[in-house]
Amino acid sequence: MPSTLEQTIPVYHFHERHSRWIDTSPAKAWEALNTLTLEQPTVARPLVAIRHLGRTTSPAKPLLSDGPLQMLEMDAPTYAVGGAIARPWQRRPDRRDISTVSEFARFDEPGWTKYLADFRIESRDGGVQLITETRGYSTDDWARRRFTLYWTLIRPASGLIRRDMLATIERRATRSPVG
Repeated sequence: MPSTLEQTIPVYHFHERHSRWIDTSPAKAWEALNTLTLEQPTVARPLVAIRHLGRTTSPAKPLLSDGPLQMLEMDAPTYAVGGAIARPWQRRPDRRDISTVSEFARFDEPGWTKYLADFRIESRDGGVQLITETRGYSTDDWARRRFTLYWTLIRPASGLIRRDMLATIERRATRSPVG
């Protein structure tokens, strides 16, 4: 069955997908994902700090509950999807508030880019496959041109951040309990 991300943005202008097999249970992977903060990934920490210069966002808050995306659907312990409607090419990006997948899907005002990112935890080979995918769609050619330039510049760092997040989730999900 297609995921919410696949159903909501079947046609997209940009896309990124990363995956990591982890020797753990779905419950432990889910717990590590749900408690992940932006200050925990080691390689990505300075990149995230640069992107958020001058903002009051706390990197110590859990990413899924207080991150850059509005969480739109969570199905523990296997699936979470969040989205945003924004103009991320701006220094302080304009954003539109959304609270449901259907509200996200209906939005079509020109000049914006809509994007969803999901996390899927699939049981596989005695562990789990943790997959994250991002898809985006610009509502008109003007927004697509601006987003294309922005994406060209940030995509390498975005991929690094995603891979670092997956590695951090693995470390947290497989660490031995203290004491």
